[in-house]
Amino acid sequence: MEAVSGVRLAETERERLEKLVKLGYYLNVADFLRDAVRSKLREFEFVVPKKLHTAKIKSEILKIIEKKPNVYADEVASELGIDIETAINIIEELIKEKKVTS
Repeated sequence: MEAVSGVRLAETERERLEKLVKLGYYLNVADFLRDAVRSKLREFEFVVPKKLHTAKIKSEILKIIEKKPNVYADEVASELGIDIETAINIIEELIKEKKVTS
C-alpha cells in the first residue's frame, strides 16, 4: 500500500472523527479515512457487461424465461451480468421472433 498525502480537516470535522474513534466505531482516524475512501470509490464502480455473443445471450435469456415466465428484464440483466438495455433489446427480438410472449 502507498501512503497518500496529509488531509486538512476543519476543527469540527476532526473533533467528530475523534469522537467516533472514542466511541469505538473506528480504531483511529486513519481507519475512518480508509473506510470513507473505499465507500466513495464504490460509488464510482462501473458494471462491465460480460462479452457474450447475441446468440448466446438469447439462449441464456430463453433458459431464464423457461424457469420463470414472469421474469423482469432487470432480473435477467442482473443474472447474466449484462446491462438492462441489452437485455430489453434481446427480449424484444425474442418477442418479434415469437420465441417468447410479452
